[in-house]
Amino acid sequence: MSRFRFFRPKELQELLDRKAKEGARARILDGGSNVLVYIKEGSIADATLVDVRFLKAIKGIAVRNGWIEIGAGQVIADVIESPVIRKQAPFLAAALQKFANPLVRNMATLAGNIADSSPIGDSIPPLIVLGAEVVVASTSGERTIPLEEFFTGPGANVLKEHEVILKVRFPVPREGSGGHVKLGLRKGTSCSVASVAVWLVQEGGSVQDIRIAFGGVAPTPRRLPKTEAAFKGQKLDWDAVARLAASAAQEVSPITDVRATAEYRRGVSAKILAKAVREAWGMEE
Repeated sequence: MSRFRFFRPKELQELLDRKAKEGARARILDGGSNVLVYIKEGSIADATLVDVRFLKAIKGIAVRNGWIEIGAGQVIADVIESPVIRKQAPFLAAALQKFANPLVRNMATLAGNIADSSPIGDSIPPLIVLGAEVVVASTSGERTIPLEEFFTGPGANVLKEHEVILKVRFPVPREGSGGHVKLGLRKGTSCSVASVAVWLVQEGGSVQDIRIAFGGVAPTPRRLPKTEAAFKGQKLDWDAVARLAASAAQEVSPITDVRATAEYRRGVSAKILAKAVREAWGMEE
């Protein structure tokens, strides 16, 4: 028989104490867009639901010491509409517009999408190319984890049972521009088959720096360092982008699932990367 308890902390310390006491059994409930689904399907049957929707310590979007900080309790819609994000990181706001649908964007939090650790998490590739970090806390203190090092497998990450995510942060982008492509089985609310984000810095008509992150083409969201190296120093035109992006197919390691075959994902990886690079470079489609 399913057994659930309910706890609503008024202060951060109460949340940390509860996690220290119950560990993984204390399940964070904010928007509930994932947790409630897991309860309904039966994969969570015994838990303390820790409602943090009104916990001020994990709210807020602000710039501090050159970093944009997004509290773990901020829903996706808040991030998209934030004046801070729209001014300082419009690329992220545009990428998150492709996240699920308006109903889910008003429920799901950025930190929840990260904690769920799906290989196709919509928010993750854009945050990786922005250099995002996850700040986590426990009764022992805080630690900061680079987002690209956070994931260990499908639905798995380095977060310890007694830790909670406090905020996501990334440096204020000072130069460069981004591109993002999400490929689904249909337009609108579908989960992605694969997605890619690019952050590109131009200098003298050449690629000075580039960061590429894919979702849905490996057990975890991941950077493509060999493909990044191929692009660096190159002068780009339409043909050069297509040629250089082709190396992505050799660097990804997709699987076959209900959404697509591994062969299909490998085949489209170069195409969606080329499209994202052209967007970041400012080429017309």
